[in-house]
Amino acid sequence: MEIYLLKSTACMGIFLLFYKLLLENESMHQFKRYFLLTAVIASFIIPQIVFTEYIELEPTTAVTQIISINESQKIQPVIQAVETSPMNWSLILWTIYGLGVAGFALRFLINLHKIWKRIHNNPKTKHSAIYRILLKEQLPPHTFLRYIFLNKQKFETKSIPNSVLIHEETHAIQRHSLDVLFIEVLQVLFWFNPLIYAFKKTIKLNHEFLADSAVLNGQEDHLNYQNTLLSYLSNGNLYSHQSVGIANAINYSSIKKRFIIMKKQTSKKGIVIRSLLLLPILALMLYGFSDRKEKIVSEPDNYSINGDWLNKENELEKLTITEENENLLWGNNQGLILKIEKIEGQFYYYSELNKEKLLVETNAKEETIQINGERFIRKEKSLRNQLNGTWRNEENNIKIIVSEYDIYMVFDFIKGDKKAVRYYPKKRGNGYYFTYGYEDWTFKIENNQLIDSRGNHYTRLEKQQTTIPKITVNINKQGELLVQDDLVELNDLEKYLSLINPHLTTKEKSKIVKTIIKIVPDSPKEIIAKVEEELTTYGAATIDIQEYNSKTNKIKRKATSVQIKEYNKLAKRYNTMISKGGNIRILKSDVDQLTNIYGIMSEKQKTAAEPFPDFPKPPPVPKAPNSSDYADSQINEIIENQDPYDHLNLDKKAINGIPSNTQTFHSKPSSPVAPPPPTPPSPLDYAISMAKKGATFFYEDKEISSDKAIDLLKKNKELNMESRKKNGKTELRITKEPVTIR
Repeated sequence: MEIYLLKSTACMGIFLLFYKLLLENESMHQFKRYFLLTAVIASFIIPQIVFTEYIELEPTTAVTQIISINESQKIQPVIQAVETSPMNWSLILWTIYGLGVAGFALRFLINLHKIWKRIHNNPKTKHSAIYRILLKEQLPPHTFLRYIFLNKQKFETKSIPNSVLIHEETHAIQRHSLDVLFIEVLQVLFWFNPLIYAFKKTIKLNHEFLADSAVLNGQEDHLNYQNTLLSYLSNGNLYSHQSVGIANAINYSSIKKRFIIMKKQTSKKGIVIRSLLLLPILALMLYGFSDRKEKIVSEPDNYSINGDWLNKENELEKLTITEENENLLWGNNQGLILKIEKIEGQFYYYSELNKEKLLVETNAKEETIQINGERFIRKEKSLRNQLNGTWRNEENNIKIIVSEYDIYMVFDFIKGDKKAVRYYPKKRGNGYYFTYGYEDWTFKIENNQLIDSRGNHYTRLEKQQTTIPKITVNINKQGELLVQDDLVELNDLEKYLSLINPHLTTKEKSKIVKTIIKIVPDSPKEIIAKVEEELTTYGAATIDIQEYNSKTNKIKRKATSVQIKEYNKLAKRYNTMISKGGNIRILKSDVDQLTNIYGIMSEKQKTAAEPFPDFPKPPPVPKAPNSSDYADSQINEIIENQDPYDHLNLDKKAINGIPSNTQTFHSKPSSPVAPPPPTPPSPLDYAISMAKKGATFFYEDKEISSDKAIDLLKKNKELNMESRKKNGKTELRITKEPVTIR
């Protein structure tokens, strides 16, 4: 507070000095009036201006100090002497300030009360919008707001010159009393500041300059007017002047200075020059008396964390962050849902482990974030993203196709015309490696080339147009769209989609491209319908609507309008046929389609849709015959149908004179043996295959994600797996218990 008051006083002093040296003796009175008022206000504002400098900290390496437990650490107690003062200076100073405010406020109110009494206790006349208060006291003419106070006797005898009346009317018309009231209030609050008194005197003197100028502009003779002022000055006394302290009196201040200013004329050029000189003064004051503050931020406020992230260390763990609204985001970390809030430009997530909100550490320069102690990098900046593509080594005629399979990297080695051999490498440092025989084979990128640990160099083949098989559209409750991690306006969606897979025809898209619309419960229905329409026009093979509920942390699928339309069409046709009775033909493909769509419909959609057809139960599958019963029936059939003259011809010899026209074929030891049945796929391979087909996975009767199921099977090869079909969908149940086939 002390520094602020000193700065404010210094600003007042500079402004007042500028006024006294360059403005006071000039005839630019209106400009001077506004300058003085603005100077007082600016003197209080400039010290409060804070220029904030934002400093972005570079990431630093943490240094951990390790203290050996064998070393004895002697801690010396720190004794700090506390100085006590017998006097509470803060209380004393505030008490003095309070007494000063009370005293000056009382003085101000007394002056207002005197003015109010004079207005109400004396006769008045109205002249235009101005009231003339006729006083019995012998006081000089003075003005307060719209009221001009005049001696009654002199007014009635017309002893008051017309120039004096014009002078006072100017005070009333130009509302000079408002300036005086403003400075009087400041004087009450800052009674200890001597420059407030100087400004008050200067402002009131300039009011007299303005009133004198108005009189002289009315063609009043300078000499006569000056004589009139001298007469009022000689007739006045100190008591008279003090009694109108908050009013504008004609006999106020230096008559000599007023006489000098009356004769002064300032040119327009002089006014402009003096006004321009104010600018550098103001700039220097801003620089010298304003405050500066450094704000340390970890990242810019507008840093976005939306999109796909990979664990920087292994590039296997995937984190997908989507925005629900401006201050709320959701992170999906391998099926674990994270609630992320944006507070004052920083991101925070709720830690289940610590049961509190923790800061998401961001680094815009490296484009990384840190959550739960794990550092993530944007997928497009990852090493695996740089490796993706086709590489060729001309010397050894080896081609390596690097791609992604689920969360894993895949290296397909093709040597010459041989069949591709697939490897699943892991990240280590700034490269990927896999074990080949007893040796680790590592691959890194240097100078835009792929180099392996054997010294072979591979050149990237020119990329062909990549087909994007899946398009994801997120719709928040405001109806905003996030398409493939890009914010897209609804009106621009058609244009944006046209840039995805431009090399494919609509027919090809309808076979390849799958689309997902991710919504929240409050997503606008009309926006969802419009997006679905655009995706249908685009030629998507499938449109899957998934609704995420933040309260339950579950994703619920919903049927699209196209699916509901197809369902209603089929259901209506079969319901009509069933209602008519008789024999009907039911296609299994139609039943599967109806079951699948009905299974993903919400309760609201089911209520509005056609009822599910009451199909008759299919006929039971005939039982397989018992092996012994089947053998007996075959023997009986042979006995009944055997021709008694049939003979067996052995070793090409005729029996009983019957010509030998048949041949007997004998099995040779070298003859090829019938091939064994194909080896059934391993549970892991079968699980991966069914995950691609959208199967549902359970572990010990609890639903899990496909990634979790694959991970369980990889870690424990002793697990058993059972496959079932329910409502047209495949369910794979993983358990530690033996699987019983019923």
